Amino acid sequence: MSEVINPQLQAWARDYVWRVGSKVGPLSDSRQRKLLAVHLDGVPKSQLDEAVRTGWMPFLSRLVTSGAYALDDAFWGSPASTPFFQAGFLYGLRHPNLPAYSWFDRELGRKVQMNTPTDTLAVESRLGCRSGTSLLSGGGHTYFSLFQAEANNRLCMSTLASYKVMARSFKYEMEGILTARTQTPLSYVRSLGRDAWNSFTEIYRWGRALQDWRHEGGFLMSRVLLQRLGWSFAHTKALVDMVRGVPAVYLVYGNYDEVAHRRGPCSTQALSELQRVDAYLAELYAVAQAVQPGYDLIFFTDHGHVDSHPIEQRGGQRLEDILLRGAPVPLPEDITRALLDGRPQPVDTGLHAPSEPVVVESGNFSHVYLTREREPLEAVQLVARYPEVLARAMGHPDIGIVALRRGDSAVAIIGGGVYGPEEIDSAPLDGEFSRRAVADFLRELPLMPTAGDLVLYGQAVSRGGTVGFAWEFGSHGGLTRTETNSLICWPTHLPVDLSGLSHVTQLHERLSELYRDGARPVERPEERWAEAT
Repeated sequence: MSEVINPQLQAWARDYVWRVGSKVGPLSDSRQRKLLAVHLDGVPKSQLDEAVRTGWMPFLSRLVTSGAYALDDAFWGSPASTPFFQAGFLYGLRHPNLPAYSWFDRELGRKVQMNTPTDTLAVESRLGCRSGTSLLSGGGHTYFSLFQAEANNRLCMSTLASYKVMARSFKYEMEGILTARTQTPLSYVRSLGRDAWNSFTEIYRWGRALQDWRHEGGFLMSRVLLQRLGWSFAHTKALVDMVRGVPAVYLVYGNYDEVAHRRGPCSTQALSELQRVDAYLAELYAVAQAVQPGYDLIFFTDHGHVDSHPIEQRGGQRLEDILLRGAPVPLPEDITRALLDGRPQPVDTGLHAPSEPVVVESGNFSHVYLTREREPLEAVQLVARYPEVLARAMGHPDIGIVALRRGDSAVAIIGGGVYGPEEIDSAPLDGEFSRRAVADFLRELPLMPTAGDLVLYGQAVSRGGTVGFAWEFGSHGGLTRTETNSLICWPTHLPVDLSGLSHVTQLHERLSELYRDGARPVERPEERWAEAT
């Protein structure tokens, strides 16, 4: 361990464990292998590779170059977004029907957003997972995840939907927090005030220079409440959990992702968050080694981020106007033939409900719902009823890929041609896109009825950058190599190999086998409350 962290940090960790352990009682869980999984939300693998090579993130660099940890590429499947990843990681769901972070939900009949607790709760409740299948079953804790996933605590997005649940769990969540603090209250308040002021001045300069203030108020609240107060609390609670012996802890570090959306993945603000998390990881590692039995610290990214060039800024129009209100454009005959795939030319009889299109700008990709019907449209219906929308989408220079269902499968319109998943290698894709990811998404689309009738992807416009449909300057969820090439880092002494993973469910299966299967369940806090009342 001395090759990775210095003697001062080791001494701090031993003292910390003793101090917190003397005030907070241990759990009765008897598992000998315990897990701390740290999710670095949205961090591109290329940035972490560079940090290891240059020592720019010193702890991460020492961890890998010392040989204590292995670091490998990972492909988690499509789409490259947090809801899809967490459903696979926590529950082992290969086809969770989660098309983005925000979409129009055909079943609910409205747009849903995964940072809205009631929406997240509704989505999690219909995932249909059997009890005991979550990676956190049997006493695990989660911090800042979207889904509760049978965790014993209540600090995730879906549990925020109920004030009653949060109030009942308040005492449990606060247990040990005062004893475990790493700063005095006064120094913490000073630090928080300084961060808040710096955030305010930066946001003021940004909005004034851009002459656009959308999202900036929410970004300021996120910087202060979520990225400073929230993360500090979650980090401290994870340290306490290890001292107590919680069998599995899942900690989501979302600061980089939040900043990258608003300022870009290579901005000074985003890169400073990586240096910040490097120091946090060092503390987590030191305590993970100091407690007995120790914790296996594993960390990973769920997707990368690319520079996003808003289409509205480029051409003065939002995507909805381009698709639905543009000049009449005929659909080329060769595209029509390819989409029909030998089926007869359709005729629009008009015997259907009036359409109420919804265009959801999900970043550098977009889900386009041309009707609000419960079942998505496929190629024959689109050719018959919405040929001009198809023509505008495939002909716009800022739209690189148009994906849609064709019968029981799916195809992509790329560069004036139609390609199925087995034909993507011959498509004229820009080099920034991942052919593997495009093919994978086309295989997934027929299994994802919540996805739009059309799914559009912004064209690559620079090295590591694409056109974005939302007003943001860093995006993910698209099909570029940067977005879909993820990373996993784990201790070399683990009795499981985490290299060469080609889907997030493989990670779930291997970790469940090591840390959950055969483990004795831990009493849930609500069971204690029920007994007490």
